Amino acid sequence: MTDQRSPAQDALRWIADTLKEYAEEADLPFREAPELAYSVFRGAKDTGAASIASRDLPFSCGGLEIGRYHVLLGLLPEAPREDDILETLRLFRNQCVVARSYIAPNAALDLQLFLIGPRGSEIAEPWHPLALLIEREERVARKLVWLRPDHANNDMKSFADFTKRSFLARPWKHDARFSMATLDNISQAAPDEDIPRTTAGEWVKLAAEHRGDPAALVDGLVRSWEKRGTP
Repeated sequence: MTDQRSPAQDALRWIADTLKEYAEEADLPFREAPELAYSVFRGAKDTGAASIASRDLPFSCGGLEIGRYHVLLGLLPEAPREDDILETLRLFRNQCVVARSYIAPNAALDLQLFLIGPRGSEIAEPWHPLALLIEREERVARKLVWLRPDHANNDMKSFADFTKRSFLARPWKHDARFSMATLDNISQAAPDEDIPRTTAGEWVKLAAEHRGDPAALVDGLVRSWEKRGTP
């Protein structure tokens, strides 16, 4: 991720640094992955046909690798206009296609796209249905939208709430009523050939959606394990 003195790059820099802190807290390896934001496909730098025109890619973009996940960071337009949002989404889908060429095939399903709304979008009602529109579009990568609060001093709390919806969620570290063995090793166990990646993903989702009923969570984990490998 390149450092430029612009509001867009400042925002992406802050998010990258904050995600690094979350990764360290979760004991996940972290590295900056600028190749995810390249305009050419892997192994084809000298082949014009193997690139995407700059007009068809986002202007500001950053890449990270956190644990087994690859994350693209990007900014949404300043105004909540659906046409502009859909065009931005198209550009980032293109970027995701390029990014996937730099990711091992067995890790492509873990590509994430974090899109950041403009300052004040958190309390602006028109932004909420647009954020849902983006997150429901799951082609190429999973997409999550962080709508920023109106004041920067609220960013940390707002971003913490945002990460609770992501693979960085660690509810079992904060719920005193949660007494079963820690699930922190799910990310490390996922590459194990005995645990299908889809099963590990279901475990993470179930844990993230945990609402204080350990018995229900255990039942969900068991059901997920029992159906592993079934179509």
